Parts: sequence; structure tokens; C-alpha cells
Amino acid sequence: MPTKNIKCKIDQRSIDRYLKEQRLLSERITLSDQVCSGLKLAINNKSCSWTYAYRKRGYIDGGKRHPQRTIKIGDPISMSPAQARLAAETIKSQIRAGEDPALTLRANDQMRRSEEAQKKTCSQWLERYTREQMKSGQTKYKQDEVRNVLFVLQELALLDAYPDAITPRHMRDLADMYRERPATGRQRLGAMSRFLDYLLDEEVVTTNSVVAVSKRRKPKPPPPRENFFSPEQLASLWHAEGLKPIYQRYLRFMISTPLRAGEAAQLRWDQVDADRSELHFTHHDTKNSEHFVMPLSKIAANVIWAFPQEQNRFVFPLSSLDGAQMSAWSHFNRCVRKASGIDHFILHDLRRTFSTLMAEHTDTSESIIDSLLNHKQSATRGGVMRHYQKAKNLEKRRDVMAQWGKLLEKWGMTPPTANE
Repeated sequence: MPTKNIKCKIDQRSIDRYLKEQRLLSERITLSDQVCSGLKLAINNKSCSWTYAYRKRGYIDGGKRHPQRTIKIGDPISMSPAQARLAAETIKSQIRAGEDPALTLRANDQMRRSEEAQKKTCSQWLERYTREQMKSGQTKYKQDEVRNVLFVLQELALLDAYPDAITPRHMRDLADMYRERPATGRQRLGAMSRFLDYLLDEEVVTTNSVVAVSKRRKPKPPPPRENFFSPEQLASLWHAEGLKPIYQRYLRFMISTPLRAGEAAQLRWDQVDADRSELHFTHHDTKNSEHFVMPLSKIAANVIWAFPQEQNRFVFPLSSLDGAQMSAWSHFNRCVRKASGIDHFILHDLRRTFSTLMAEHTDTSESIIDSLLNHKQSATRGGVMRHYQKAKNLEKRRDVMAQWGKLLEKWGMTPPTANE
């Protein structure tokens, strides 16, 4: 926006005059006061403010003068020209005393915000964290993050406490609490650490108490899971009887397509490209925050289109509440175990099954198989290759998914039909 600079003795009459002129010209007008040097009134489209420009006394290294600073001191509604000049004179006296008013104001503002922040309890900050950082739990990962923090605050009786009451002792007690359940303990500590990092950024706390927990005390990583299903077990899961139709349809899709549980459960119809037979995920939809395209085999496409498209947000509306996200994963696993007779069924093992059986029964390279699992690039490509190899290998991945579909049909998993 262009600026019109005018030097005059600022009084209420001149303010009213140039307010009207600014509305006609629709450009910024700056009035420089002839009575008090450095005092200005900036008139914009939607706001007006008194400002004062000054230089700190003395010189910086090299013999240069200090840079000019501009500080906002009020607005013409709450501060008359005489009051603005008085405020400017107060700033001048601070400068003569060797102070820097802008830094002082910034420190006072920071102290005020810190005091206000410290008046909020941990539960209030968790609500804000959920809304701002976790986007109100849009994904399963973010839901788990919020739930883990909530569990920690409940277990340590800190929900109604202020954030600065969280001490390293609390975090050490948390680590000891889950000594026999290291996987859960690591999840709790990790989620709490990220929550405290958020509070650090908001200047609510001064340290992340999780950092003070020694390596000896932190829960050790659990051994990696090694369970995967045989072709016969996959067939039992595919033909499991007694499942809700939507549960069976989702389970068959998970067998035929190695997506993460949350990515598939929150799959929307606008992500399905029927013409190219593929699914599109933006960086908001994936765990690793990267765009991803999943080609569909014939059997997977039939699972999706065996039923007419419903006017629902999700392709697989697993929740009993219309348009709500799936949250009853333990119930889902129990239902599948009962219907299939596979007592150790865990949904995530289907991804390991895809990777293992494809490697055993085809000549597909492990890197292509891993790319279909959509792992973070840093985990599958190291060194220079990680930075220079950006090929998506979409056609190769399409061939791999076609091979997987043929294997499933060979093992007795026939594509569903609309009348099934």
C-alpha cells in the first residue's frame, strides 16, 4: 500500500481531517508531529496507531550508531495527542537513562504472557495442544498421541496441576510404572516428551522433564514383532463368517492392500481413482507426511466396488456413528479372532504378511515391496541415494500389486461380487 507522509502539529482536528482523507484515497497516511520529534500517527484502512522512533544512546562495535527502533505506544481512540507526547517523553527519559524501551516492553510482554500461560492447568493446555498441534485428532496417530498424554496426566494426578509442576521425578515414576510393559512405557514417555516440547515452544515450562530420565531408567525397545500369516491363515481370514459386512469388507481390503489401518479406515471416496485403479494420499493422510499413490489389484478394486458407493465420508464406514472415525480397534480384532479362529490376529501383521509372502513367492525386489508399505525414505534408502533417488516406480508397483492379487486368488481368495 502506498504511503503519504505529512508533517504537521498533530491535534484532534488534524486527526479527523486525515482520517477522512485516508478513506477517500485508500492509502496509508503517516502524520509526523512537529512538536515532538519522532512521534508519528500511522493511519491505515482498518487501524490507527501512535508510534515513536528512537535510537539508543552510544555506539556499537565499529563506531556505528545503534539502529533506529520504532515502538507502538497506543491508538488515537484511547490516547489523545497530549497523552501520546507524554508517553514519548517518558520513552526519551528511559533512553537518557541508558535503557532500551523496545527490549523492556518485549520483556514485560513476555512476562505477562508467561504469567497468563502459567495460570492454565495441564488439562487446559492439553485441549489447546489437541486443537493446534494434533488437529483435533484427525489421524489415528494423533489420536494415540493425545490419548497417551491424557493417560500420563491421569496416572500421575497432574490433570489439574499447572505445567511447571511437572518434574523429572514424575517422569522417572512413569518409567518405573511401565517397567514390565516397555512398549507402552516408551509410547507414554515419547508422547509426553512431545507435549512438553510444545509447552517449551509456548514458553510455559523451561525444561522438558523427560530429558532428565536416564537411559538406564527408560524402557528398553521391545523385540520386533515377527508374526505373519500363512496363505492358509489368510484364506481363513478372508472367509471368516459371522463378521459384520463392513468389517469383512474392510478386512478383505486390508489383506489385498498393504495400507496402514488408519489410512484405510479413513479412506475417502475422493481419494479413489476408479479410471486408473489407484488410491491417492496427500501428505496430510499418511504417517510419514509424504504424498503416496497405491495401485489397486483387481481383487482390491472389487472389494471397494462390490457395493454401491454410499454418500458417506469414508469408503469403509467402520464406526457405528455416521461420519465418525473408527476407534474400536480392540473390538474389531476380537471379532476377527472369534470369526476366523486365529487367536493371535493383529491387523498390522497383514503388512508384514504381504512383505514376507511377496518376497518368498515372487522375484520382486525388497526395495519395491518396501515402497508399497510407504515407509519413510530415510528408513529404506541410506546415504547419497536417500537424497538423489526420488523415483516412485509406480508402474513397477502396479505390477507387484497385480502379482499379489493373483497369489491371493491362487490361495482361494476370490474377488467378491455385488451379490455376495
